[in-house]
Amino acid sequence: GRGDPRRKKRGGSMSTGITVADEVIAKFEEFKLKRLKGVGYLVLSIVGDEVVLEKEYPKTMSVAEFQQTLDNSPKYVVVDFDFTTTDGRPADKVVLVSWIPDTAKIKEKMKFSGTKEAVKAALQGIAVNINATDASECTEAEIIAACTKI
Repeated sequence: GRGDPRRKKRGGSMSTGITVADEVIAKFEEFKLKRLKGVGYLVLSIVGDEVVLEKEYPKTMSVAEFQQTLDNSPKYVVVDFDFTTTDGRPADKVVLVSWIPDTAKIKEKMKFSGTKEAVKAALQGIAVNINATDASECTEAEIIAACTKI
């Protein structure tokens, strides 16, 4: 129940006890180093008490096209995002989009919100974090804005 001290991590933040699968960490390391040829998106989901790889999408897929794949179920999406800096240079960053839509079931929302820090801790090298509760919060323009702000 609510008063169970074992559910709390040091520092008082709620932890769900859900961990990131080793395969996901290994896959992320390859992704970050651009060794997964042609992969632009890693879609992660929670199954049981683990964060697992649900799907990969090609780099050729636009953010708008990718958004069409999102539904009411929360996901973590790691994006290899190419953009142009404010002074006109091509750049890229690894972006984590925590897709936790308002329309998701409350239990799911809590589970994904509570596991987000564990995902960030496990996946070293994420440059930008975006929390999206609806599609307007993870458009290409929003991701560019997050990547270019200091």
